[in-house]
Amino acid sequence: MLDLQEKIAGAQSATEPMRRELAERATKEYFAALRVTKDPGPGDFEAAQSRAHAVLKQELLTAASIGTIDGRADFEARDVAHVALGFETIARPPQIPRLLAVPETKATTSALAAVAGAVAGMLILAPVLRVTLDMRDLGLTVGGPVGALLAVLLVHRLARIRLLTKILPWAFRRPRPLQGNIRGEYEKTVRTAIEQWLEWAVTILTALCFHRTGAKKPETDEGKAFRRLAKVIYALHRASPESLAVVADELLQEARNSGFEGLEGAPAFTAAGAKEETLLWQQNLQSKYETFGHVTEGDRVTIERPAVVFDGRVVQRGLVRKVRDRT
Repeated sequence: MLDLQEKIAGAQSATEPMRRELAERATKEYFAALRVTKDPGPGDFEAAQSRAHAVLKQELLTAASIGTIDGRADFEARDVAHVALGFETIARPPQIPRLLAVPETKATTSALAAVAGAVAGMLILAPVLRVTLDMRDLGLTVGGPVGALLAVLLVHRLARIRLLTKILPWAFRRPRPLQGNIRGEYEKTVRTAIEQWLEWAVTILTALCFHRTGAKKPETDEGKAFRRLAKVIYALHRASPESLAVVADELLQEARNSGFEGLEGAPAFTAAGAKEETLLWQQNLQSKYETFGHVTEGDRVTIERPAVVFDGRVVQRGLVRKVRDRT
């Protein structure tokens, strides 16, 4: 886990210039798609988001970009396709918030509404207060401001009805969302959302590359030895009876060179090597040999099956048997 965290931190640092440039390009593509219509709706924002997402994937899922993320210049095309497929499976588009243009009331409309509200307020409150409180002047004084306030609030509320803005364009207006200060602030929001998505994408791609390359273990000494011995084994299988001893000795020599221990001296199939191997048993030999029957320290034992030792590591324990004294 610590190795993966270090890889992610390194990838984020290595891809910082690339992510900055890619975020700039995707932002331009996003606004280029929105510029098609004067009054973009929800579908237009979705189309712009899809276009920006396509640009991000096109540039991010290349051999050069993935090689920069993984830190290797020799990233194979097959590995690139595998990582891209895994990314497509779990990736999601960048979540870019939509810009909503709120309808506004024109200044002339607000002024006319205030005048009409003031007149209506005085005409309504003046007779009401005269009848109820016998205070006509109070109705004229209070009715104007109250009527103007209510009328302006009503007009601003009606401006939020989309149908009215279309029917009465002279009274209301819908500001273009991609102009002036509104566009500048929204552009910052879009770029921030894309940069956050790129950080997430680099993290996911780093993890995919890490597991992809980690699955391909480098060839060990044991694997190399197996390949060399396999060649001689096949040669032994095709050897004639006359050359059998020569090929067998060649196989043994190759095993010694590969790191197998315990093959010193002449082999047993030759007259010079036909002898029984014995040794004095010690407790530290338990990791190398199994015992047949009860054997105590200091007993002389015969090696029935030699231990397989490769590069100092016991691959398979051998077998020893206690030498019985003949009386």
